[in-house]
Amino acid sequence: MVYDVALQFQAQRSQMKHEVAEYETLVGDVLDLRAFALAADLRSFTGAAKIMGESKATISRRIARLESALGLSLLSRTPRVVEPTEDGVAYRARVAQILELLGDANAAARRAHAEPTGVLRVSTPPGFEDVFAPLFASFMSECPHVIVSAFVSERFVDLETEHFDVAIRATGKLADSTLVAHRLFDSESIAVASSSYLAAHGTPKRPEDLLPHRIVRLGRPGARPLVLQRGNAPPVEVRIAGALSSEDIPFAKAVAVAGGGVTILPRVTVRRELEAGTLVPVLRQYVARGPTLYLLHRGGRFLAPKVRAFRELALREFRGRAAKVPSRAR
Repeated sequence: MVYDVALQFQAQRSQMKHEVAEYETLVGDVLDLRAFALAADLRSFTGAAKIMGESKATISRRIARLESALGLSLLSRTPRVVEPTEDGVAYRARVAQILELLGDANAAARRAHAEPTGVLRVSTPPGFEDVFAPLFASFMSECPHVIVSAFVSERFVDLETEHFDVAIRATGKLADSTLVAHRLFDSESIAVASSSYLAAHGTPKRPEDLLPHRIVRLGRPGARPLVLQRGNAPPVEVRIAGALSSEDIPFAKAVAVAGGGVTILPRVTVRRELEAGTLVPVLRQYVARGPTLYLLHRGGRFLAPKVRAFRELALREFRGRAAKVPSRAR
């Protein structure tokens, strides 16, 4: 038994030495490649040695070892100049991508663990303050070295040209582009109106009862159908033009509070008004599909720590409903 244990220990040591040798060889190969690339680009062993922090003799040995392994002459050496051979030029072009990818991977690993800092510019739609205010408060607590600049507007900002880091958008669909989109949650809309308006014009009981009423529509003008659904019953379509149309949720809500008419808004945007009694539900059993909320950021190989931290926090906050969207957004 003792003999067997000794054999196992010897085998493990042999395997460990083999793995260490492979690792050292891999590191050496990378350094040899870098030495060759620098010498070829700078036309100087001395210049390559200075950048790598090694002696000129070490650089020479590295390149000689690489040439020996390949069986090729990569550099032509004279007392006055170092130039890549024809094979050296071709080899330098091929290893460029390898060295670049390795450098990018190292940078990505370092940045992934970097502390979020700087200014985070975020565009958010109006009307969803109650939903996103806790998210921003949590982010400021978790990332105290990031300054948040919030731009509240229904306008779709261009992240690239306007230098925004993140956009939160409420929309029914996303156009193709280079932005990465994450679905945060799907909202549902309900019909609401002020008590004064309902007292003067009556309370609708069915979707078709909305036809004679003043409707404050969310969105652009147009006789678009309003689709309402009660539970699992088939949806009901009502064609109403709307007495007033606005793309701004707070404005449409304010008009309804002032007695302007019936409006259909995302439930989360009228929660305070319902609790305060300044708006009351209409057609209580019916809901309409509201906008989907997305978080968007630029694509690419690297993501700034501040953007990654905000994205991950937002997805955690809405993890019950969060899903990666494969499509792209404008």
